[in-house]
Amino acid sequence: MSSILIKNIGTLVTGDLKNPLRRADSIYVEDGIVRVIGNGLNHRADIVIDAHGITAIPGLIDSHSHPTFGDFTPAQNSLSWITHYMHGGVTALVSAGELHLPGLPLPPDAKTAMSLALLAKRCWDNLRPSGVKVHGGTLLLVPGLKEKDFDEIAAAGIRLVKFIFYDYSLLPNGEAERYVKWARERGIKVKIHSGGVSRSGVSQVAGFEIVKKIQPDVVGHITGGPIPMPERDVERIVGETDYYVEICSSGNSRMVLSLMCAVKQKGAFHRVLIGTDTPGGTGIIPRGMLREIAFLSSVVELSPELAICMATGNVGRAHGLSIGTLEEGKAADMVLLDRIQGSVAKDGLDAFAKGDLPGISVVLIDGEIRVAGRSQQTPPPERAAIIEKA
Repeated sequence: MSSILIKNIGTLVTGDLKNPLRRADSIYVEDGIVRVIGNGLNHRADIVIDAHGITAIPGLIDSHSHPTFGDFTPAQNSLSWITHYMHGGVTALVSAGELHLPGLPLPPDAKTAMSLALLAKRCWDNLRPSGVKVHGGTLLLVPGLKEKDFDEIAAAGIRLVKFIFYDYSLLPNGEAERYVKWARERGIKVKIHSGGVSRSGVSQVAGFEIVKKIQPDVVGHITGGPIPMPERDVERIVGETDYYVEICSSGNSRMVLSLMCAVKQKGAFHRVLIGTDTPGGTGIIPRGMLREIAFLSSVVELSPELAICMATGNVGRAHGLSIGTLEEGKAADMVLLDRIQGSVAKDGLDAFAKGDLPGISVVLIDGEIRVAGRSQQTPPPERAAIIEKA
């Protein structure tokens, strides 16, 4: 049994939109689980972390990633990219499809799509680069799949399927509708690549009408990945449906403003997710999640704690994952951060509000310290947490 006591937290962000800030300065972790959150906790622990007044947030969850070969991505010929994302505060990734395999025929046939999803799932279940939780094996939906295929992926633990290469001219035959039905019956979420074509040039264009016919759980990169659907279509999806909508670093920043205007009018903050849509043509962005939170906080003028919820608790809920919030009984995935040296901000949250990058001092995943002192991907925080063994 291992234990950690984190004390002297300045601000605690929960990741829960209903209560994004909690009046607490201490967290006690045992066996990788948050056991107690409160004030002035003095539990005996194997490790004590003095936060020195900095901010604690849940570990960030990238809602849209494209992992392929472990911690290597052929999309950018880059090594250790997941480790670098972890140093950017990311403790979990949700795969939107492992589709950057060199030589993979696009679109894949049904047998290839199934084989790829099952192989990816088995591999990711056996691999945790730097402790990061990769929810892989997303099935790319193509014509010709059978209901037994959905039984097989459900049995393997796959919990996400995605429309990207499906031929939408086939929609009248009802196959896509059956796919959505089969997925939902098995607790599997449905995502759709929305907007214009992807880097491959093979994906299908999907605006409001296609999205409405598919009725997915998550509208992938609604603000562009890289090209968004028409602005009016974005507004209609927010106003006329209840789907989750995803903002990605690879998209159109102006469309983020339009999206969030519609979200504010609808009061639909609980439906907004943040991801990066990387690795891909946009590259490798270890600080992509942090930058998107800063953009929403400073340019869109959301409260920083609200924007953080969109990168944590909202993502966990949308994908049916029991992660993303700092609360008792949940995995101890968290980040301690502060303003960087030289910032005009007063603390970590104020840094986001001013559009500044914060400095990360500590990253924990399942209660294991993965970053200690300072991140390799952010400048030094003004105040660093001190880690002591009992």
